[in-house]
Amino acid sequence: MIIHDMCRDGLLQALLMRMCLFVICLSLPYALHADKLSSLYSILNIKLNDPLLLKDAVTKGKERAFLCVYCHGSDGNSKRGYIPNLADQNNKYLLRQFEMFSSKQRNNRIMSELAKNLDDDDRVNIALFYSTQKVKSGSASRPELLSAGKKLFISRCSSCHGDNGHGKEMLPRIAGQPVGYLKKTLNSYRNNPDMRPNSPMQGIAPALNKSDQAAVIEYISIME
Repeated sequence: MIIHDMCRDGLLQALLMRMCLFVICLSLPYALHADKLSSLYSILNIKLNDPLLLKDAVTKGKERAFLCVYCHGSDGNSKRGYIPNLADQNNKYLLRQFEMFSSKQRNNRIMSELAKNLDDDDRVNIALFYSTQKVKSGSASRPELLSAGKKLFISRCSSCHGDNGHGKEMLPRIAGQPVGYLKKTLNSYRNNPDMRPNSPMQGIAPALNKSDQAAVIEYISIME
């Protein structure tokens, strides 16, 4: 009986040990991700607080972003309606996206390959370059939707993205994004529950019917 209890306790301890190791393995990438972001933000803050370093970073960021222009435009305004503007985007948000693409937490083959080939200075400089560019908002193609779209934006979007749609630090600017990109993003959240499962958008996007979605997209796309 004693031997049986000892075996049972040994198996239980082994099982608990395996579970602990499994949890550690799962959490390790996120811990490394947090450390990496902390390092990037430190570099960012140093450059933001020194006018000469900031000017140099923006210049170098523009030079290093030579591959980005084919999709996002030379000034961060998208060349394709389904691709986001990066102009005037929050710099910390851009840095976080670089890290998520690099670590495959976001899946896009082209962006993942590009992000992996950028060092910390490159990432910070590119983020600073795009964040200092002026976004070119669209014009309303269906102005009759703007009133309803504004009401929906205020009730559904402004608490995270701000009254002006500019977001803050980790939350993206959505004001002035292309209609095609906004539609693609909302549909992705609606149709793919596994897409960033912890995002508030998982609850917001499915709650919008087609008319609501069209209206709020129309309004956001013309915001400045």
